Amino acid sequence: MPRELQINALMAVALGALEGGLLGVIVKNGFSEVASGPAINLAVALVTGAPAFANVASLIFANLAHGRPKSRWVASLMAVCALASLMIAAAPVSATGLIWLVAWMCIARLAWAGVITLRAAIWRANFPRRVRARITGRIAVTYSLLIAATSAGIGVAMEFDDQAWRLMYPFTAALGLLAAWRYRRFTVRGHGRLLRQELASGSGRIRLRDAIEVLKSDRWYRRYMATMFVFGSGNLMVIALLVVLLAEQLGVSRLGQVLITTTLPLLALAALTPIWARRLDRVHILDYRAFHAWTFVLAMALFVPGAIFGQVLLFWAGAGALGAAFAGGRLGWNLGHNDFASDAHSTLYMSIHVTLTGVRGLVAPLVGVGLYQWLESTGNGNGRFVLLFPLMLTLAGATTFVILARLRRREMSEPATRKRAGSSI
Repeated sequence: MPRELQINALMAVALGALEGGLLGVIVKNGFSEVASGPAINLAVALVTGAPAFANVASLIFANLAHGRPKSRWVASLMAVCALASLMIAAAPVSATGLIWLVAWMCIARLAWAGVITLRAAIWRANFPRRVRARITGRIAVTYSLLIAATSAGIGVAMEFDDQAWRLMYPFTAALGLLAAWRYRRFTVRGHGRLLRQELASGSGRIRLRDAIEVLKSDRWYRRYMATMFVFGSGNLMVIALLVVLLAEQLGVSRLGQVLITTTLPLLALAALTPIWARRLDRVHILDYRAFHAWTFVLAMALFVPGAIFGQVLLFWAGAGALGAAFAGGRLGWNLGHNDFASDAHSTLYMSIHVTLTGVRGLVAPLVGVGLYQWLESTGNGNGRFVLLFPLMLTLAGATTFVILARLRRREMSEPATRKRAGSSI
């Protein structure tokens, strides 16, 4: 665990420069003179959604690394992620440079999606179930603090020069490359057994039909994924909308935009992750989500009046609530599939979850920005009402999680009830 923490601390600085909210602010403020408003907002949607929609390639990475050493694959993908930061720093301030930046952001997040997918199997092998969430939580806290510090530092620099971020990206990339080099020889407990199990399952590779078969045969995982799709769509569109609303409707400074969309949520995430981790170690993921999902609803309920009535203070409060929600959500996202999957199918189940996250990560921010542009076309300032849509999605998802958790508890209690009735007879 200490080695995992140290390596991930180095990588967190590199990821701080690739945080969707930060890149959204860079695009919105640094390239506004070289493209039209709708085009800039589309680019904001793409870079803020990239961390999620890149996950659509999860099955590809899981397939390539199936039965092969996981730590070497993770190290290689970390290196790609770090090198992409250098390419982003080289983007010229032009329409071509905007396309270049968006493309390399997508490449970086594609590589990181592979890291997340393959690292889940490493964490499952190295960390026992009873403490897995707490250990993952410590890693998440490290990530959050360092990403928050990195993004805040870049935000402060941009207050003096909106192109100052270019000088800081090479430094973050160097730390990412160091993390990748150290991860190459990372130890995985029972690695040989894990690879043999993977090769023995199916044809030795993960196929799309394997994922479809899991969703057909595993009723509870199918329900979990369907609810996550609705619930997560609301969460994934909100960052792009916050960047656009704070810049266009409320005139918040660049530093304020970075702090609200990135830094403050990550600081709250770091503070509250250990609390969520203890809960996740004790309960099934459906019971966990039935409680945790309402923190996202709270965040949206603060953002909506803040946008409609122009109250920036509510955005600061909402950012804290959003960080609390992300704290629990990140743990559940990384570990929730383990409550449905066996050891041999852990990577497949995680790949399904990550891939579906990628689909909604591509669609949701574009739909959100599209709704904003449409509302603005009906009347100047009507775009302030756009956050009502993600609020409805998260509310529907939270309600469904409560229903699913109750149904599962009832189903689990029925065999025990029948057994007690039989013994009394």
